Amino acid sequence: MNNFKSFTKKTVDNSTGLLFMQVYNRWHTQVKNELKEYEITHPQFVVMASIGYLLQTEKEITQIMISTISEIDVMSVSQILKLLEKKGLVIKKAHTSDTRANAISLTTYGSDKLKETLPVVESVDTLFFSKLNNSEEDFINLLKKLND
Repeated sequence: MNNFKSFTKKTVDNSTGLLFMQVYNRWHTQVKNELKEYEITHPQFVVMASIGYLLQTEKEITQIMISTISEIDVMSVSQILKLLEKKGLVIKKAHTSDTRANAISLTTYGSDKLKETLPVVESVDTLFFSKLNNSEEDFINLLKKLND
């Protein structure tokens, strides 16, 4: 006997949250599988890409800045940075104006790894979201609305 009663009366086929999670999991699995070859995880890639992006306009990057742009919590960013530092992908130095913060940058090896992996992740995105055809811009606008 099935005693499960949804308050919204939605089924598995039209549950917004479940469908969103299923789609996210499919996309994320593809990204993870592609990054395995490069020996970095998806969160590590996101942190490195955030650093690369921020370095275009900022002289010094802090952990807080990475957390803000990636929306990964500060403690997780800290752990990821420790792993990236062990792998020789990032370096931490004393921040020039904030004694409480480190300035974080990519090493040459980290920059090369990012240059290698960015097109890989972007190609997963292109292929995965190509199913949207001409609706991708609408989808992006809806995601932005949900992210507000």
